[in-house]
Amino acid sequence: MSWVGLGLPARAQVPATSPTRDLAFYLTQARQNSPLSADVRNQGRAVQLETERLRAFYTKANGTLVGNYTAVPVLTRDNGRIRLSYSADNSTNYVGYDVALSNGALYQGYAQLTQPLFNQKRFEAYAQQAQGLARSQQNLSQLSLHDLEKLVGDQYILCRQDLDQLSYVRELLGILDKQRLLVRKLVEASLLKQSDYALLNIEVETQQLFLNTYRTAYHRDLLDLNVLCGLGDTTEVQLAPPDLPLRRTGPTPGLSGFTTRYRLDSLTLAANQRVFELRYKPVVNAFANGGLEAVTLADIPQRFGVSAGLQFSVYLFDGHQRQTSRDRTQVLLETTRAYQQNFATINPVRQQRLLYEVRQLDERQRLARQQIASYRQVLDSYKREVIAGQLSVVNYVQVLKNYATAARDLVLLENNRLLLINAYNYWTW
Repeated sequence: MSWVGLGLPARAQVPATSPTRDLAFYLTQARQNSPLSADVRNQGRAVQLETERLRAFYTKANGTLVGNYTAVPVLTRDNGRIRLSYSADNSTNYVGYDVALSNGALYQGYAQLTQPLFNQKRFEAYAQQAQGLARSQQNLSQLSLHDLEKLVGDQYILCRQDLDQLSYVRELLGILDKQRLLVRKLVEASLLKQSDYALLNIEVETQQLFLNTYRTAYHRDLLDLNVLCGLGDTTEVQLAPPDLPLRRTGPTPGLSGFTTRYRLDSLTLAANQRVFELRYKPVVNAFANGGLEAVTLADIPQRFGVSAGLQFSVYLFDGHQRQTSRDRTQVLLETTRAYQQNFATINPVRQQRLLYEVRQLDERQRLARQQIASYRQVLDSYKREVIAGQLSVVNYVQVLKNYATAARDLVLLENNRLLLINAYNYWTW
């Protein structure tokens, strides 16, 4: 709010050499410096990398190296002697695993190549799940960033309120200084009492106390604004009046940033169900390997070879988990739809309430400006009457206090109006 329009001269609240910053500057800094912005960007890159990993896992061949050595010792009881042997050899009287099954030992070492077959749909389902989770995380980060922008707007408005309060207190001090100079001359001429001059001094001290309070509040609130925006700056700067127009048009129905989360949640639930359904699809892999497989150490040189084949598996029965999972997904989808419908119902009401309050404040501001203009006329008239000795300083000071209260109330009305606009724009997203 500008005091020029009220008949009050605008005064610099901070040194003239200080830089001037506006709301757009702080909003830009908040977006750039917040880790949330990096999170939104990095989530997009991360899901691309995860999609490539899933493609390689489900559709590309993979190679492995396998090495095994298995020893199967037994206790032989031939010729009445009990001894530990790594192989039963030709003995028939021993304690241990059956030689016919274990072969006494196993030596394995080979390279195997496995190629998944018919896995394109499996890859697509897992990729959609990963992309859905990433989009949901991005949306949460964007919502948090939107919340941050509202906080920055509110804090900026609070700083401007401090500056406006400083402005009207300085204006009052200017009026008091001029009037005190005149009263002092009248006291020296014995036209007014010394108590009149003392009364003006008391009022000056009162306003100086308010000046110090508002200056301290501005410094504190400005530092809080810098913290919100991620600025390591403690310099006191000038803040321009906020350019905060009322956003008259909302988003396309169904595309609000607030309702996007519900749409993404529904897509994620559907993707999770598709992934669960994959367990009931056949899994087919082709494999080929080459290397060593022997059961005795002496045969190793002659036991190198190759093999190839197909692996097939499919679920037959798992206690109706498939239908249970489908029912669970349907219940969760109904919950998501209920949240979405609730928001679609109450948000227009919330917006209309905010608009109504803005209109009411506009009318109150109009009346407050008229009241301030009337006080200005009365003060000008009282000043002449005090000089002429027709009015006591007590009456003049009382009117001046009423004028100060009206000026303060106008500041609060304007900043409350800006806070309402900021809230309305927040919900119209």
